[in-house]
Amino acid sequence: MNRVIEQLARRQLRVERTSSFPLDRPDAELQRLAEAGTVLALTKGFYALVPEDRRGEHTTWRPSIEGAALGIAAALHSPDEVALVGPSAARAHRCYPRALGTGFVAVPQQRRPRQTAIGEIRFVERDIDKLDTVRVETDVGPGWATSVEQTALDLCRDRPAWNVSNEARTEMIRRLADRIDWDIIDEVAKTTRGIKTLRRLRTMLDYPQP
Repeated sequence: MNRVIEQLARRQLRVERTSSFPLDRPDAELQRLAEAGTVLALTKGFYALVPEDRRGEHTTWRPSIEGAALGIAAALHSPDEVALVGPSAARAHRCYPRALGTGFVAVPQQRRPRQTAIGEIRFVERDIDKLDTVRVETDVGPGWATSVEQTALDLCRDRPAWNVSNEARTEMIRRLADRIDWDIIDEVAKTTRGIKTLRRLRTMLDYPQP
């Protein structure tokens, strides 16, 4: 097997930085594989492995913005240090049916947004050890996303700016609400300093205050 393909296939999230390949000229090999439809250039210096059944010179495969965001973040840090948040977590939980043009991912340190072949990725500086997270599947592999409860609280906050309309954010919250465990969200709110946000969420959903 080609060394580049083998290295990408071994990754939990099948995205890698050009500089991580132990080749004399990784750019040239990655360009050749991209032209063959085996890998996809997501943005400068980052490549995703195209699923085997979608490979070919004329492939139209593209990962979701959520998969791209998680994959690039994991390549910059590690899979256990990053997690989808906000609208991207709502999408990962299938609580918003329409594709988004921006992906949001928590990372250990602040980074500038990146433009990719799929859309913009925005990095949110957060310690995911202090967030309530769950495992999710993306089209580039498994990773982490904030739980339904954490996601609902985050979307109810005004910061960070989530770059979606108020209508879209409200729809996400209401869809998430159908799956909230209110005992769990009480605990999440306490541990993440979100008591006021939880009160706002309860009011928004006409759910009784404790």
